[in-house]
Amino acid sequence: MAGEALYRAFGRAVSTRRKALGLTQAELAAKVNMSRASIANIESGRQNVLLHHVYALAAALELTKVAELLPPIPQKPLVEELKMMLSNQALSKQTLSQNAEAQVADLIKSALQPRRGKA
Repeated sequence: MAGEALYRAFGRAVSTRRKALGLTQAELAAKVNMSRASIANIESGRQNVLLHHVYALAAALELTKVAELLPPIPQKPLVEELKMMLSNQALSKQTLSQNAEAQVADLIKSALQPRRGKA
């Protein structure tokens, strides 16, 4: 996850929890000794957050774990992983044509997509 996306996801989590508790940005800011503008910037993903602020925000938002504010660790996209596997095969002289690589990638991607109407 790129840095900007990480801060936006964190900010959304802060905003969602703050609203669920019925707090204003100013009230949350007072609890964590920050300005209301800082809270607004954090919630919009425009402000980097120091670790001690993450803990203060989690406590003020009545969370038992800091991780509840953090987005999950992004997984490497399947297509990128497949390309790496195919390029490793090419290095070991087991080459596939570009067309064959594309077909394999499409096959795997379609096999892993959730089926409509199934749980």
